[in-house]
Amino acid sequence: MAKVAKKYAKALFDVALDTNQLDVVYEDLETISHSSFDFIKQLKAIDSNPSLTANQREEFVERVYNEANPYVVNTLKVLADNRHISIVENVFKSFQNLYNKYYKQDFAIIESTYELSEDEISRIVELIKKQTELSNVIVNTKINQDLIGGFRVKVGTTVMDGSVRNDLVQLQRKFERAN
Repeated sequence: MAKVAKKYAKALFDVALDTNQLDVVYEDLETISHSSFDFIKQLKAIDSNPSLTANQREEFVERVYNEANPYVVNTLKVLADNRHISIVENVFKSFQNLYNKYYKQDFAIIESTYELSEDEISRIVELIKKQTELSNVIVNTKINQDLIGGFRVKVGTTVMDGSVRNDLVQLQRKFERAN
């Protein structure tokens, strides 16, 4: 379903970009995705119910999501028509990836052994920006006592590990290679 979700997300992204509605579409799709998480079983039931016609599934979308951006609603209708309304969260994740690439931003998880100050977070964010060429970094901090000291940053699939634990592991590997 990931490939299917990417196709819908790309189509919606292109339309939103062309019509200068990228941020509005993002916000609406994010809201719908998060709210539908609790109702995934019901959405799957709608997808798999053979007695529901395409028109009935479209009417469901119109009733439930009528406040959303028209491009989002149309995408949801197409999803419903093709019995894919339950993948709306995956569509949002794919859309979010495109959105983040467009704005040169990404999410970062900064792990440390203690709660970082705003100044420390700012300095780490600047390091992240230099390493990744991102313009904006959306930070989530996490305390991880296993690091012993220092910090570790995860941005997408990239990990920057400046922890004492990592230093010790690297040192141990050097000793093992030397023997």
